Formats: sequence, structure tokens, C-alpha cells
Amino acid sequence: MIPFNAIRRIAIFRRNGLGDVLCSMPLVLRCKELMPHAKITLFVEKNAFCLAPYLEGIDEVALIPSNGNKYANIAKLAWQRRKETFDLAISAKTTPMKLMNLSLCSLRAKYRMAYVESRWHDALINCPRRYIEPIPFHQALQAIHLIDPEMQELPRRLYPTLHSVDSQRLFAQKTLLISVSNNREGSLLPPKYLAQLLNDLATEIPFAVAISALPKDTLKAQEIASLLTMEHKIFSTKQFPHFLSLLKSADAIFAGDGGVAHLSAALQKPALHLFGGVKVSQWGPLSKQALTLSHPIHVMDIPKEQILQSLHTLISSLPEAS
Repeated sequence: MIPFNAIRRIAIFRRNGLGDVLCSMPLVLRCKELMPHAKITLFVEKNAFCLAPYLEGIDEVALIPSNGNKYANIAKLAWQRRKETFDLAISAKTTPMKLMNLSLCSLRAKYRMAYVESRWHDALINCPRRYIEPIPFHQALQAIHLIDPEMQELPRRLYPTLHSVDSQRLFAQKTLLISVSNNREGSLLPPKYLAQLLNDLATEIPFAVAISALPKDTLKAQEIASLLTMEHKIFSTKQFPHFLSLLKSADAIFAGDGGVAHLSAALQKPALHLFGGVKVSQWGPLSKQALTLSHPIHVMDIPKEQILQSLHTLISSLPEAS
């Protein structure tokens, strides 16, 4: 049993992307509730470090080096931070991972928490939680179970939120943002199909479209734009603050799953997200304003009328632009 009232320094490790880190924020917030006097340091890699200025509940965000050998990087980082006397170190990875176990041990934290199976490196964790597959809970709740296994439902007060994000009016009318950049192929609609969906919807309800695209997806964005019948504009989002501001500025979001879904949820934006090959029950956006449609393989197999109806519901529920 960990003496929560005696914990003063907490290290939480969560590598990988934006969505992974945001799904770890409920764990951070629960730690704050249970150990309000503790300072929390969140260890993340470069691709999620950009979230640092916008996160609530974190006292410090530490960068895990990502160049070169990942084991050497972790060892170096732990060596640099080991004298800070962390009382508690947690791997927010919701499945067992050797790299994380080595990280917690190398940091020399008094209490080390992680999910374990039956491998040699599990012996490095002195406060283990047995991993059971398949995961029956959302990733965020699965992470919280490391310190609070009795919680059966994730309360809204623990949903991640992002603060200090700038916004501006994009169009005079209701604005739907679509994102054409996504690493999950199963959650992407082809440009012509996506444009046709939006054009069909525009015959029933007026709205403008903001097209968000990374530079590598500019041609895809241009193809969609050339087919749209409503007012629209392409926004190249090379810089993360610009992308976050764009999400905040839109009235609603239409995109696949992944980082954009979790960012939209943390900004409390109305949204429709399509999930292909990913379980919504485990990775769905933590928001009461998000609609989701899913298919076990690819979103192209979701009926077109179902997507149109959900988009109509989404845009109809928005207040008129002022």
C-alpha cells in the first residue's frame, strides 16, 4: 500500500503520440486529487512535448530523447534525474513494457507502478498491477487503475482539457473543420468521397469548410477543395500552436480517430470522428460533445447515409455564427 499522504515527487512516463499523452491526463489529475501536495513531472517524447504549455495538472514536462538507442536515452535521462528523489514513478503505458520498467527502476523511485505479466523485467516493479487481456476499459481508465483500481467509470472532472489556446472567427457562417492528415489509413475517407459527402450535406444546411493539412498532404487538400461547392479555405498546419488554434477556432470538427480526436475533445469542441480498425470503447475521445462512428476494418464500410445523418445532427446543433 502506497502512503499517498507521504508522496511529494511523482514521475509519470508516457511515450508516443498526442492521443496517448492526453489519455494519460486523467491519471495525472487523479494523482493530484489523491496526492495534492505532490509535484508531478510528466516524461514524454518530442512528438508530444508540444502539448506542455497547454496541459493542466502538470508541474513539469520532461523531454525523453528520441534520437539514437531508446534504451540508452532512457538510461541517460534517468541518470540525470535520479538524484531528485522521486517518491513514486508510474508507467502510464496500459500494457506491460520492458523499456518503461527499466525507466522506473533507473530513476530510483521508492515506489514503482506499472502493468506487468510474467517476464524478468517485471521484478523491477515493486507496486505491480497484473495485466489482463483484452483490456475491458478505456485507456484512460485503465491507466487510472494503477493507483485507483476501484474506479469503474471515468468522471467528467478527470477529462483532459487544454488551456491558453488562441482562437478567431474563420468564416461568417458555421464552420466545419476537416483534417486530411492522419496516420491511420483505416480512418481516412478518399478525397472525392469526402467532398461528395460535404456537398450533399450542403444542399440541406449551410456551412463553411476549413481544411486542415500538414504540408505533406497539401495536394490531397487541394483536390478536396477543388470539388467543394461551399465556401472553404485550406490551412497548412506545420506549427502545432497554429493547428491547435485552428481546432479551437472551428465550430465543429469532422475527422478520423487519432491525435486530432483527442485534441478536439480536450478543447471541448463538437465533433464527429470516424474509427476504422480501432475500438472506440478503448480509444474514443473523452468528451460528451463528440459523436463517433466505427467499423472494425475501414471507415469506407460505414454506410454513407449514417455519416450524413451524423454530420447533419452535428451541424444542426451548433448555434448560429455571430
